[in-house]
Amino acid sequence: MSISISNYPVHLQDGFKPNRECLKSQGSQSEYQKVFHRDSLEVSQLSKNREILMDKIKHTVVQSAASLSDMRAGILKEIREEKGQYGYSDVVNACGLSYARLYSEIEQRYENEQYYKVDGTPLTKEDEIEWLDIQFEQEVAWQKSCARITAQGQVIQGNIPEMPTEEMEELEDSFYQAKDAYMKLYRENRRAERPLVLQSYMFGNSQMYQILNRLGNLQERVV
Repeated sequence: MSISISNYPVHLQDGFKPNRECLKSQGSQSEYQKVFHRDSLEVSQLSKNREILMDKIKHTVVQSAASLSDMRAGILKEIREEKGQYGYSDVVNACGLSYARLYSEIEQRYENEQYYKVDGTPLTKEDEIEWLDIQFEQEVAWQKSCARITAQGQVIQGNIPEMPTEEMEELEDSFYQAKDAYMKLYRENRRAERPLVLQSYMFGNSQMYQILNRLGNLQERVV
């Protein structure tokens, strides 16, 4: 004789009478097992989804508009604490070093990992470098603008005869020279496994820095 328990055939010896309560209990246990198995799968999937989400959050990059200027300010703060003050040459070097350090962080991030934008779309190394370039351009424009405004104030007060236009243009060029120099240093140091530290590079001529440093209190403006 054959009977079915929860769709599973069971063969019994002839003359054997099954206990209906027992069969009912076994059927209920089978249903409980199905529910337990289903719930376990759901919990497992939820746990897996959570791990994926946490990993994505970990690999999400928030592109800050102030990361380069913040790093530059930190470097200048260290210079001021060490020397008591800093000049435009230090500002130029700090900007170049900041760019190279942030560039190195970007390269290290993308050695073996994938990162994402805040909206969840993939972020590439090229995207981040492009954003870093924009930050650097804005930083240079800001530094030049501040120097020009200070110089205009000095002209109005009669402290200097005219706007140092040539020095302003040379200052802008110096920032980009610093960027190139520190990127070259970064690549050399990377091959030699040396840390990237501040240098005392002189970009442009010393007369330019003398004129610009006399314009006003640089310490209050830059940091």
